[in-house]
Amino acid sequence: MPSFPKQAANSLVTETSQYFVFFCRSVCSAILAKCLIINVLRLIIVILFFIAFLNITYTARHTWATTAYYCEIHPGIISEAMGHSSITVTETYLKPFRSKKIDEANRQVLDFVKCSVIGASA
Repeated sequence: MPSFPKQAANSLVTETSQYFVFFCRSVCSAILAKCLIINVLRLIIVILFFIAFLNITYTARHTWATTAYYCEIHPGIISEAMGHSSITVTETYLKPFRSKKIDEANRQVLDFVKCSVIGASA
């Protein structure tokens, strides 16, 4: 006696198993699509954090160089501390900050003129 009964090719069991396979494929593709979307979103988040990290480190280095320059540390020392190949690279950081010296010179000239005008009128 056979352990499995003979069935026709178009029986309910065959249709059910075909439907089941189709159902599994659609569920798997839906899961795969969700996984791909989640992975793309994770990649976007990682890229954004990496960009933010680069910006933070750039800002920290620039702030350190600016503070050192305002403390009147020689640009050669700043250049060496920052690991630049030459002092000209460091000077690109410090160019906008040379106006501090000009402001001090202008203030000294104005103070001199004020003292001269007040001293001459008295």
